[in-house]
Amino acid sequence: MKQSLSIVDLVDTILHDAIACNASDIHLEMIKNCLRVRFRIDGLLYDKECIDPSIMDHVLSRIKVISHIDIAEKRIPHDGKFKMTIDGHEIDLRVSSFPSIYGEKIVIRILDRANQMIILDELGMGNEIALVYKNLLNRSSGFFLVSGPTGSGKTTTLYASLAALCTSEKNIVTLEDPVEYSLDGIMQSQIRPETGFTFERGLRSLLRQDPDIIMIGEIRDRQTAQIAIEAALTGHIVLSTIHTNDAPTVIMRLIEMGIEPFLVNAAINGVMAQRLARTICSSCKIALEPTVDEKEALARLGSDATILYKGQGCPRCMGLGYKGRVGLFELLTMTPAMRELIMHRPHYDVIVAQALADGMKTLLAHGLEKVNQGIITLHELVRVVF
Repeated sequence: MKQSLSIVDLVDTILHDAIACNASDIHLEMIKNCLRVRFRIDGLLYDKECIDPSIMDHVLSRIKVISHIDIAEKRIPHDGKFKMTIDGHEIDLRVSSFPSIYGEKIVIRILDRANQMIILDELGMGNEIALVYKNLLNRSSGFFLVSGPTGSGKTTTLYASLAALCTSEKNIVTLEDPVEYSLDGIMQSQIRPETGFTFERGLRSLLRQDPDIIMIGEIRDRQTAQIAIEAALTGHIVLSTIHTNDAPTVIMRLIEMGIEPFLVNAAINGVMAQRLARTICSSCKIALEPTVDEKEALARLGSDATILYKGQGCPRCMGLGYKGRVGLFELLTMTPAMRELIMHRPHYDVIVAQALADGMKTLLAHGLEKVNQGIITLHELVRVVF
């Protein structure tokens, strides 16, 4: 980026470059000698050209002005937003400022409406998991949870699921924090804890809106979990997310929250854990024989693969060797044996053993399949699963 540009043009250049790279976030952070600029691309941050100290305050002020944030107040966090139109389509940008010892840090989340429609079959589940998952979604009632760390694609999975379920005969309502994308034909609401509109209060009111399908952004506490389960037991499909490392831990987490095992049994249809892994760039993918270290890693993971794939780096992937992301999934279904087991408040290892006996494919196993298919690298599998 050219430091000789005007402040307005410089900010526009940063925004356009990030959007062209399909970045999800822009980080602008004051450090000792400059304003550091980083783009989050496919889940990882990459450094861009730093901005000279002489103009970095002006750059941050410009972003705050277009985001309707008070430029005079730098001591407390602020949130703002603005929109851009590029090539005929609208892009939402959400801005968060945060004070640090060197000055403010600003993070801009890029929400491109042109890329919002994700098809369920394009998430990377594979035919076997997708078939079971769709059958669970099409039940007349029940509670289904998607689990994983922040940035693992949980909300995208739920949006794709709602899009697949949306018909004129169904009333679909969501409670989110925040609403990331608007979905046609679905009533979406954003909670506002500062006004008392919490997940718990919103869900109680929502049940009087005659819903068929309910999506709750996240299960954060016992009260929300309890109401969601009650809704599932009274003839609604309820979808939500929760933060755990894998699918079996979700069952334990609900019981630890204070949900009685018999309610877990009666309400839960299934649980899915997921991760997002960067896919190998198809334009520069090559096949290689594993190195000694890779052979040892494959052996430890229980794989007998003799060929691995990687991207060499090309203009299409900006030299990274990766382009786009795909989901890794672990689907636990509530079989009669699992329901019987849960009544006895089992330990984690016992739940895992039963889930595997019921046919659950672990995140690692699903990831190894994608390594063998040349979709992701072994390094990427290890990075996102362990």
